[in-house]
Amino acid sequence: MDQQNERVKQFCNHPLRYVRMKPDNDTSRSRNCDGCGDDSGYGYNCGRCNIQAHVSCIGWPDIINHPCHSRHPLKKVSPETIDYTDGKCQFCRSPLVDLMFHCSVCNFSVDLRCWLKPAPLTIYQEKSHNHTLTLMARKDSFTCNACGLVGDRNPYVCLECDFMLHKGCINLARVININRHDHKISHTYQLGHGDWECGVCRKRMDWTFGAFSCSRCPSYAVHSKCATREDVWDGKELEDDLEDEEEKDPYEEINEKEIIHFSHDLHILRLVDDGIAASYEKKRCDACVMPVSSDTFFKCVECEFFLHKVCASLPRKKRNILHNHKLDLQYGDEYSGKDFECTYCQKHFDGFRYKCLSNYACMHLTIMLDMRCSTISEPFQHELHPHPLFRTSKEHKTCGACGEDSEYVLSCIACDFALGMECATLPRKVKHRCDDHVLSLHHGAGSSKGQLWCDICEGKTDPSVWYYSCDDCGVTLHIDCVLGDMNYFMPGKRYMGGELVSNDGMTRPFCIVCEKRCMFPFFLRGISYSDKTVVFACSRKCAYRGHNRWEEWYSKVNTL
Repeated sequence: MDQQNERVKQFCNHPLRYVRMKPDNDTSRSRNCDGCGDDSGYGYNCGRCNIQAHVSCIGWPDIINHPCHSRHPLKKVSPETIDYTDGKCQFCRSPLVDLMFHCSVCNFSVDLRCWLKPAPLTIYQEKSHNHTLTLMARKDSFTCNACGLVGDRNPYVCLECDFMLHKGCINLARVININRHDHKISHTYQLGHGDWECGVCRKRMDWTFGAFSCSRCPSYAVHSKCATREDVWDGKELEDDLEDEEEKDPYEEINEKEIIHFSHDLHILRLVDDGIAASYEKKRCDACVMPVSSDTFFKCVECEFFLHKVCASLPRKKRNILHNHKLDLQYGDEYSGKDFECTYCQKHFDGFRYKCLSNYACMHLTIMLDMRCSTISEPFQHELHPHPLFRTSKEHKTCGACGEDSEYVLSCIACDFALGMECATLPRKVKHRCDDHVLSLHHGAGSSKGQLWCDICEGKTDPSVWYYSCDDCGVTLHIDCVLGDMNYFMPGKRYMGGELVSNDGMTRPFCIVCEKRCMFPFFLRGISYSDKTVVFACSRKCAYRGHNRWEEWYSKVNTL
């Protein structure tokens, strides 16, 4: 170009791409604007004609005719020169920031992208409707027959019958799996008479519009938009997948009391009789890492391996309301001496876990559920709240149990209450050395008067958040003080260079990091490199690499 301000003539009728002006490493040609020569900013590119330019450097036509607005021509204008529009494109609803084409008589605006790549005027898809659908440029609201939601403009309309679709519902999946239901669900354009409630958002449904329903569960249905949410659906269309995936059993039954579990297939597990179960009170289940005496359990006939009967029956693959892909049950150590972190409650744990192996992005992010989060289902009933709870949305909310913001919550549809996963999975009842009775979760001051105090740390207890208390003695205890941050680790196993030991001795040792007596149920015991003396860390927080004084632990203990 002789002059930098000379405009490029209007591009050809080929499809254009919106690109960044920068050197192209794949070709010898740099991506400079053919109008001004600059290589900064963004513009349009035609790969067939090998030309490109900034929006402002292209000689767009002054007047165009648009097939969706045949009554009047559209004139090229700048958005800032008109103050009576809503500032959005009639079709894509994106803000009008560049040049646009506009009809002042009808207040009709189209941005450059929708003019260059217009939506098809007519569509025929037998799966959506048995007539041809025509794109109508209109501003009045309408109700989509596929999803039942009100749209504000531009539906695809059947000119032969009263049928309208959002553009986004044209290619709506027909048969899918969602993480809220065990069976496949299919899309229908009419649910039929009934008092329907959405299985995801739990709101009432209009049976005259489209939704997803289950052929095996006559009362189950889900809004189309709720069923296809990214946190609910895995994105797979299953209409042509006629066969269900065959699931492997978690164990082989030898007789009424003996099994061979897939996680311990070299030995036989035998059901422990009630008469001798008490003798294993301090043993823990290798799956959920909770005391085995809390439920019926199996024991290996040859080694110290325990499984609750409930844990032994956990499926090898399952869906969960917290994740949109199917999860695989994992066991054993992935990394020697390393604990795991649950993606949803953020608690560190050991034992079995459900992990997402069906999606590369989830594998890269290590999406993982501990045993407590993996067993959460709907409706979720908690004894400290009178109404059932559901995973209705993916929005952050304030947890009603701890008062903290939580990313993953269960919500009440009857009142304004939300429960974060970190609090929803707390043990309802626990034993602690500070009291001879069983402790249970509480909230509120109850009949107590005055300030409440924690009998472990001797700090104040806030009655507005949940805490542990003894119904017989009336003691109040902070949840963190009762459980610590290694409650779901296996005693006797090594973590972060030390052995996990139960804090049930006559005296409590001193932590070499925080220099306080270890007050939690478990602590780490290590051997000092320098003088071979025994040293202790009272919590994962103190021993974790990254703590501002972690050298006090890692530089002294034997990590072998």
